Amino acid sequence: MEGDVTDEDEGAEMSQRMGKENMEQPNSAPVKRFQLCKELSELVSICKSVQFKEFQVSFQVQKYWEVCSFNEVLASKYANENPGDFVNYNKRFLARVFPSPMRIDSSNMNPQDFWKCGCQIVAMNFQTPGLMMDLNIGWFSQNGNCGYVLRPAIMREEVSFFSANTKDSVPGVSPQLLHIKIISGQNFPKPKGSGAKGDVVDPYVYVEIHGIPADCAEQRTKTVHQNGDTPIFDESFEFQINLPELAMVRFVVLDDDYIGDEFIGQYTIPFECLQTGYRHVPLQSLTGEVLAHASLFVHVAITNRRGGGKPHKRGLSVRKGKKSREYASLRTLWIKTVDEVFKNAQPPIRDATDLRENMQNAVVSFKELCGLSSVANLMQCMVAVSPRFLGPDNTPLVVLNLNEQYPTMELQGIVPEVLKKIVTTYDTVSRCVLARSLRERGVLS
Repeated sequence: MEGDVTDEDEGAEMSQRMGKENMEQPNSAPVKRFQLCKELSELVSICKSVQFKEFQVSFQVQKYWEVCSFNEVLASKYANENPGDFVNYNKRFLARVFPSPMRIDSSNMNPQDFWKCGCQIVAMNFQTPGLMMDLNIGWFSQNGNCGYVLRPAIMREEVSFFSANTKDSVPGVSPQLLHIKIISGQNFPKPKGSGAKGDVVDPYVYVEIHGIPADCAEQRTKTVHQNGDTPIFDESFEFQINLPELAMVRFVVLDDDYIGDEFIGQYTIPFECLQTGYRHVPLQSLTGEVLAHASLFVHVAITNRRGGGKPHKRGLSVRKGKKSREYASLRTLWIKTVDEVFKNAQPPIRDATDLRENMQNAVVSFKELCGLSSVANLMQCMVAVSPRFLGPDNTPLVVLNLNEQYPTMELQGIVPEVLKKIVTTYDTVSRCVLARSLRERGVLS
């Protein structure tokens, strides 16, 4: 039969012919196999994905190379209901958090909600700009926009009393005071897509602090009318930062409009990356692009909560004196029965505050006397200081008594003054730990 044949018909016929030949000669072309080293092959997969059950089960059976994935909703539940367990879990294992499937608009969750729990991997919808992506991009800018960022020291220590939802000062970390003065702005562009007011821009500035709940705050300047080129704000704000290593500062410039305030630019920076003094803050667009010549002129100062200037090492523990302690106060309701009941609670609250502060100060002093930084744990301190317990002739200068609930140190004869301070400081830590334990069990009132 004659007729026209297309290239597609000829290709299909060739495929059928090749298929029949392969079926007729199944052993004509043996499959080439490679011999692999099993141990080397297992190294290809660094982490093994496993299902999360509960914290206590993971602490007992999960291996360090196993990673668990958490839905945003489940991770938020653990962050709110079990913040302490979640932080301790992430000290030992990897956690990956992904957005809820209900985010059909590709919106983003707040990564700070999970960073404060120590989650190592928080997935984001990079195609959707906004506040959440600003926080994500700003956070990793301190590491050259690549790799990992080290968690705060308080979240890495073996023994720590940090809760992700703390609304007060963090044990072992001295609060910092951030003083920001918004002086002026330069070359603010007209918001994209705005046409209601022509070329007029009425800018104002928001200064936002993002971090643990105790640090989250925001302040705004006045509106400067009809001046987007050289607006003068000249306003100062003060923020208390309780966990500097996890805090971020965000500058947002908006256009005051009666229809709805419109976005002009923003800049997000980790608190630890702030440089003090007079600074120009470059503004970025909603998608993260640098706005040419647009900036804020500001003055930044950071001081210790007690006053007296910024601590020498930022982000590390700074001991707090007893004079600076802030005790919780009870408000009088002028209801005699209720006021009488809560009147007796004031002394125990003060005692608990003193116990917490004394323990924090003693731990910091003990680490310093052992010659270690504030990020070291107590086990590392004991390893570092144990060689000093023996004299030149290998006679013991200090003996550990393991018969008590908590190990105690006992001096043997004449010892150096530094060793006396180490033993005295360790005893203070032990007494605080014991008192805390007795209070939790209700032995002490």
